[in-house]
Amino acid sequence: MNKQKYQLRDVTEDDYDFIYQVKKNAYKKYVEMNYGEWNEEQQKEYFKRFIETYKDGAHIIIFDRQDVGFYNGCIQDGKYEIGNICIIPEYQNRGIGTSILKDVLRDNFNKEVTIQYFKQNPVGRLYERLGFKLVGETSFHYQMVKDK
Repeated sequence: MNKQKYQLRDVTEDDYDFIYQVKKNAYKKYVEMNYGEWNEEQQKEYFKRFIETYKDGAHIIIFDRQDVGFYNGCIQDGKYEIGNICIIPEYQNRGIGTSILKDVLRDNFNKEVTIQYFKQNPVGRLYERLGFKLVGETSFHYQMVKDK
């Protein structure tokens, strides 16, 4: 495993297509499981609203001099909310997401940190290992929090 540390850079408009494809790759199967289909037009409209709302807290993840994913998070009501950590398949299972999560927890040690994920996504085990506790759920998501 390459121990090189990831880097983050702010998202620009030039990154929007890349981010959409990374999100689509990460979430399409879960959207199909929960909603029955991936409607491309609808998903592009959701993405447009998402990126306009969260672009200031969004970052491209760089690893080994390659854009390998994106991350977004922000402070909401005094808590740090992790929105997405999405990494392209070729760079998954290299500890990049775990490193980002650990850094977020370190940088926000004085705040509760929240995250939610699709119930079918096995990532919950990672969150539990890092100290997140299940605090709620919706029809399709689990919600977790790491206390300060």
